[in-house]
Amino acid sequence: MITIVSYKVRRNKFKNNRFIKSKAGILVIVLGVLVLISLIMLFPHLIRDTYSVTVTNKRIVNHNNTDMFYIYTLTEDGEIRVFENTDNFIEMKYDSDDIYWAIAINKKYEITAYGINAPLFSDYQNIVKVKGIQ
Repeated sequence: MITIVSYKVRRNKFKNNRFIKSKAGILVIVLGVLVLISLIMLFPHLIRDTYSVTVTNKRIVNHNNTDMFYIYTLTEDGEIRVFENTDNFIEMKYDSDDIYWAIAINKKYEITAYGINAPLFSDYQNIVKVKGIQ
């Protein structure tokens, strides 16, 4: 003998959710997206390193009518590092051109920089502070 069993179709819980469709729900979603975007933008500023380097070269590149200052260095370990020296609103840094012209080639410096060094994407750590070493 064959018996037929009926199953209740389970509805999607979020299909008729009134909270997501309400003004408060939309506000929560928008605020969540804004917080996520802010965290992504601030993440590189949380990664800071200090290097003892010898400056080997400097270069200015004009990109979209903005000067990008690049500092080429050699660390004490023999590693070649490229630093970007640009103004940054979040860091309240507006003296990148002064820093660039104060740095001399073949001199030793202690450089504090933030960010991620990803040369594949032309993304280098940005200089925050420079201190001369004897």
